[in-house]
Amino acid sequence: MPDLDWETFRDGLARSVAALPNGAALIVRDRERTVCFVQFLFSYDHIVAEVASGWDQWGRPNLSDEEFAALERIGWSPPERDPSLNHGLRLPWPARSAEYRRVADMCVAALRDVFEIPSPASLCYKAFVSPSGDALLMPRLGIASPPDWRL
Repeated sequence: MPDLDWETFRDGLARSVAALPNGAALIVRDRERTVCFVQFLFSYDHIVAEVASGWDQWGRPNLSDEEFAALERIGWSPPERDPSLNHGLRLPWPARSAEYRRVADMCVAALRDVFEIPSPASLCYKAFVSPSGDALLMPRLGIASPPDWRL
């Protein structure tokens, strides 16, 4: 993949989220640090957007207190009842293009500033439709979708 700047990636992410079909999931993560991700789940009349902030398999927080606070300053809502879950938000569907862009801005800020991912070239994605698991291609993202990536 050619070098991609954060602004171009953000624009592609906003367009990709807006184009998700019902039942789709899109996960964008760091290639090396798989706990650094954003994800989108589309269900009928809304899209749930989340940023990784939950707990690991041993019940420990994945982020420091400073990183939790940084996500909230960006605009991500903390989990309401269960601190082991991710920060997120619910986006009505359809939404205005400015809303998709705002959420994409929040994703870039989390990936770049909180997770310290140096460039979109360090990212990969997986997109599929549930429950079939059929893969979705998201060429507007400008990042790779490794064929061997398992959830």
